[in-house]
Amino acid sequence: MVEPENYWHQHPLLLLLNEEQLIDNQSGVADCSKCGEMVSTPCFSCAEKCGFYLHKICADAPLKLNDPFHRDHPLDLMHHSLLIKNPAY
Repeated sequence: MVEPENYWHQHPLLLLLNEEQLIDNQSGVADCSKCGEMVSTPCFSCAEKCGFYLHKICADAPLKLNDPFHRDHPLDLMHHSLLIKNPAY
């Protein structure tokens, strides 16, 4: 079991490296819990099978970015559900 350093989840996560592991682990099409896109391998999956999936690239993404067009402050990476619940962002 591997826990990505920058994304908290209450259960241990499994690293799935191929589509066969992903098919065996899910009961249908799953979406990444960080970006909301359909999940594909490599990805992380909840060992407790609670429906939490995370692309490996999303787990490795920085939580803050410094952008030359936003010099006054860094940009914070937000969970897609925050944008749906609060469209003012």
